[in-house]
Amino acid sequence: MDIPPEMARRFCQFAASQAREKLMKTISDGEMNDWEGGDAWRSAKGGDLEGKGSSAGEVKLGFGCAALMGRADRKASLAALGSAYEAGIRFFDSARSYGYGEAEGLLGEFLRGRRSRVVISTKFGVVPASAGPLSAARRLKPLVRGLLHVAPGARRWLQGPLAAQHSAGHFSVADLHACLEASLRALRTDYVDVLSLHEPSPSVLTSDELFAALEDLVAAGKVRWVGVAAAPQVIAAALAARPAGVRYLQFPCNLFNLDLAQRLAARAGSDFIAVANHPFGGPAGVARGKKLLNSLAAAPTTPAGLREKLRPVDDAVLADVVLNLVTGGVGIPMAVASMLRIEHLRANFAAMRNSRFDSEELSWLREAILPTQAGAEAPGS
Repeated sequence: MDIPPEMARRFCQFAASQAREKLMKTISDGEMNDWEGGDAWRSAKGGDLEGKGSSAGEVKLGFGCAALMGRADRKASLAALGSAYEAGIRFFDSARSYGYGEAEGLLGEFLRGRRSRVVISTKFGVVPASAGPLSAARRLKPLVRGLLHVAPGARRWLQGPLAAQHSAGHFSVADLHACLEASLRALRTDYVDVLSLHEPSPSVLTSDELFAALEDLVAAGKVRWVGVAAAPQVIAAALAARPAGVRYLQFPCNLFNLDLAQRLAARAGSDFIAVANHPFGGPAGVARGKKLLNSLAAAPTTPAGLREKLRPVDDAVLADVVLNLVTGGVGIPMAVASMLRIEHLRANFAAMRNSRFDSEELSWLREAILPTQAGAEAPGS
């Protein structure tokens, strides 16, 4: 779906300078033209990231910081940020709770001298746990990383203990101000481009006091845009409630969760910008996605040419299908992914710049995949 011109113009308004205005226009409607960082955006350096014959407008990827200083250590986190920036990514999505409270600090360190050329999205409402448990979690991080490396299936057994390192539901006005000030210090900036409520309940969306405080922060220049980052059912509630000042929506969207994106596509003239996160659904989603695509590649009802393009269902094919279904033909201009490995970054860029599937094939895949979602639980991040 083409983003309506008025919607694109409004999305651009939160930029602090002409350069960032043009950058946000890139995110909303896929244009770069004369932006001062265009050469960096167009030139994806190294190996498969050269981007020959590609236009900068095809970059519809944001970098998700959830794994920084958590699943990835400091060295790997900085390397991933560097690869993403060199490839042309200029949208960085973080949260106060990411990396046991350390991801924002690392992102701020990395972005020194680059702040005017990037867009920072962060969140409030979920905070790191108190010092005692958090300190213990930090000490255990190397052990957890090693365990996940040799036994990826252990992730589900660790979800409970890891979740205990965060505390959710902090949406008072005092929480808002404390969280934002902590984020600004960590990010080494005096404003954030997008500030979203992080996993609120639908009842939080009716808090006039909270949204009035958020509008005051926008007026003060500390926040450019206000958003909601949550599960699809909460985003649906936000679309219905239309909280004052909210213009940005972020939610999980992958092969097992395309329904909300389809509904957004039908909202012609909507004044919301929607961004997809967790497009691959984590390790469980990757496994399920490959299984689903393998079944389609073997199905006699799948067009013969499409069956050939789907084989073999490797990471590149999965990235091609997922990212082009999520950001093509629906109301979502960009997907945010955690790309810690250079091969994943390359596969994602290749998929979005030079898809092997044409629009008719992608439409066929969408129509084939949507019925499989009825009653199915989308994989976690």
